[in-house]
Amino acid sequence: MALTIAVHSYKGGSGKTSFAINLASAYASVGKSVCLLDVDLKAPSSFNYLLPEAKHWVNDIFEGRYGVMDVIKDVSKEMGTKGAFYVGYSNPDILAVREVSSKDRKWQSKALKLLMTAKRDLSDAGIDVVILDTGAGVDFTSVNAIAVADYVISVGRPGASRQRSMEQVIGGVYMPLDKDCYIIENMCHNDNPTDLSGKKFDLPVLASIPCMCDVAVRCDNEVLVLTEPDHSFSKKIYDVMESLDKITS
Repeated sequence: MALTIAVHSYKGGSGKTSFAINLASAYASVGKSVCLLDVDLKAPSSFNYLLPEAKHWVNDIFEGRYGVMDVIKDVSKEMGTKGAFYVGYSNPDILAVREVSSKDRKWQSKALKLLMTAKRDLSDAGIDVVILDTGAGVDFTSVNAIAVADYVISVGRPGASRQRSMEQVIGGVYMPLDKDCYIIENMCHNDNPTDLSGKKFDLPVLASIPCMCDVAVRCDNEVLVLTEPDHSFSKKIYDVMESLDKITS
């Protein structure tokens, strides 16, 4: 079965998507077969980073119109990765975003089953790692992705208010779903771990990534682990990948 990792955050602006893209790229760069699915249907953004041409969308999977193998696109040649690198985009059109916002719980229940089927199909196709770039917060679609995942990586920025928000998500979502959870402290003021792990839950911090002005700008235009593998940000991503390999082996 493919290793499935949900990359989540309790609120927007944490750097979740750039982290998810770089982590997926890191796996593909070392020869793993990887699929990155943008399941943030209400604020999709992966199309800004990775070759936006798409015939079908992740939305089509949840509507039952297409299977995941019809939706994903192999970008390994364009990205220059050793392993196969598949991407599935959510529809960024404002009408599609509005449509998702109107869905009820019955639709979400069906979408959960379809996402589980997509995970199985990707595994059957030989995918080694599935990265789910979730929406921020506790929207049903995000909770579905967390429920399907084997592991959850919560990306957060330091600060007392953010810590309280993270603790609410950990206690209200991750723990009830009995998920193995890990924290990425992003955009820290220095290279030392901050307080996001919290004394209440004591979750492992896989990396503390300092705030780097160039990363915020350049990750909008390039995948640093591929263009600059020796960059300090890239090294942090590879460290996370190696830590996950030890955890999951």
